[in-house]
Order: sequence, then structure tokens, then C-alpha cells
Amino acid sequence: MSNSFHNIHPNFKLNGFLYSKFVDHSSYKEFLSDKSELLDFIESWTNNSPVISLQTSGSTSIPKKILAEKSAMACSAKKTGKQFNLKPGDKALLCLPLTFIAGKMMIVRALVLGLDLYITKPSRSPLKNFSKSFDFAAMTPYQLEKSIEYLNKVKCLIIGGSPVGEVIKKKIKNKTSGVYETYGMTETLSHVAIKNLSLGENEFVALPGITFSKNNGFLEINAPFLSKSPIITNDLIHLVSKTAFEWQGRASLTINSGGIKLNPEKIEKTLSKHYNVPFIICGLPDEQLGEKIVLVFENKIPSMPELVFKKLNSFERPKGIFSLNSFSRRHGKINRKDIQNRLLKKLHDRN
Repeated sequence: MSNSFHNIHPNFKLNGFLYSKFVDHSSYKEFLSDKSELLDFIESWTNNSPVISLQTSGSTSIPKKILAEKSAMACSAKKTGKQFNLKPGDKALLCLPLTFIAGKMMIVRALVLGLDLYITKPSRSPLKNFSKSFDFAAMTPYQLEKSIEYLNKVKCLIIGGSPVGEVIKKKIKNKTSGVYETYGMTETLSHVAIKNLSLGENEFVALPGITFSKNNGFLEINAPFLSKSPIITNDLIHLVSKTAFEWQGRASLTINSGGIKLNPEKIEKTLSKHYNVPFIICGLPDEQLGEKIVLVFENKIPSMPELVFKKLNSFERPKGIFSLNSFSRRHGKINRKDIQNRLLKKLHDRN
């Protein structure tokens, strides 16, 4: 294989067929007919431009377009391949939207490493309808939750997009698959650190060639293949070493309640040990506190053992408990802002 990142690995396959033969095979025109987004991306990858336009997810800020160097994307793919010992011909499953970085990097890994990439429409339980097994796949926590009974079909599974709940983590420990929670974003071209959930790890560990530092409580990523200067994040961390950290939450979600700054994701992590249902912690306007902490469940409020809130300090304990019929999600991620707005409207209409 040439060192040029424009090239496609000679072993790259789509659904078991060599891509070089696949695209010209008349019997697969129907398969390719609804894969325009996939083909457009591959065409963008092989054209003469050194960059590709990417769309950020908008999880922490307003969605925006950024330009990524193809050479950096190829380097990221190789680091993933080295980390998980992926080899040409290994079967990979793409079950994420191609709109954002997670789906695009699954394609890049297949193109660069020569993987046999199987494609299915994003769904709650993407492994359910496959009889074959896969060496590598990527999912959201929501997909993982709905795929627990099928995890024997994938050797190595990476999870990203949002934190994995404590109840799900317990279920993973009994499975033979290697399940890894990842840390990354569009700006880092997918993950730069992983946490082995199958072994019960609590720390994110850097991929080869990447180091971390801490500035005023925030994570800084040192990745020469991405940027000459550190990538500054709005993630609060405990720095364990230059290659490991414990994630504590995003500063952008901080709730200021009575002058006390509270991290909803930290509170959610504590409560997730007791609830195997979707929920979020958010802030609502309050005359005395400015913002008050509330707990919002999807569908209905489960039984509330008294001991649950004893795990929280007095400032962290919810001042209200609510439910909404359904949570809106954006590509598997719970849409916090929409849930907060809907709850505000519900309470306003009630009054």
C-alpha cells in the first residue's frame, strides 16, 4: 500500500466484496443506490484535496463545520488499529450515522486498514439481525444498552457519544467481548483515549503517541498529529498521569444553584448505579437559588428508595422529580436542552 492517504487499502471490502470490484458489479447497484452518503465520502477521501469538511455534533456548543487533514484522519485510524490489533480482512460493523465523525472514522479505518466493512442502518439493536460475528464495531451507549444479549457477536466494541451508565457497566462484566468506552470529539477526529469497561477500569488511557495535561481543572490534549499546540477542552478531569485521567464532566453543563456550582453528569453517575432507565439532571429557574437541581425521568418515575439521595450531598439532591413521555435524542445522544425546554413548557402550561 502506498503511503498516500488518498489510496484505498487493497484489502478494503464492503459487505464481503473487494471494493475495487464491488463498485462495478451490476448485481450490487441496488445495494449502492441508497448509499450515496457513503460513496460521496469515499470520493472525497480519494480526491486531490488534503482536507475533508466535518460537522461537529453540537453536544457542547453550536454545531459548526471544521476542516480536517486527511493525513491526520489516517493517522488516527492507524492508532486505533494498533491499539486494538486490527488486521486487513477483519470484519467491522458500521451502525452509526455518517453525518458525524464517529461514522466517518469507521469508514476511514476500513479504508486505511483494509477492513471488511459491513453497513447497516443505525438502529437501537444493530447486532440483532446479523448471524455473522464481527471483529470490531462502534456504538452509542443507547445502542449498547439494547445490544447486551448480542455482544457475543462482536470481539471488540467501542462506545462513544456520552457516558456509559453504571448499571450497564455491571452487565458488561459478564460478557466475553472487549467493550471500551472512548473519549474524543470531532476536533480530535474521534477517540484519543479509551477505558476498558470489560475489566472495570475507571480511567481513560491515551492512545499511542498522545499525552494529557491539566489547565485550571480542564483537560488539554497533546497530540502532535492533530495540532502543534495543545487542544483545550471544556472537560473537567482528575489527571492521574500524563497518559491517564478520570473524566468528571463538562463545564458547559454546570448548574449554579445558590452560588454552588454543580456538575449534573457527576450527580447522574452516582444515581445511575440505582436506575436502569434513562434520566437526566438539569437546572430550572428558581427565585431563591437562581437555579435548582431537578431529576427528569423518561416515560415514568420509578420507585425512589430513600437511600438513593443519601449518596448525594445536600446541594446535589434534586429539589424536584419529573417525567416526560419520551426523551428526544440526536444520533443516540440525549438532547438535554430540548428536554429542559419541554419540561419548562410543561410546568408553565400546568400553571
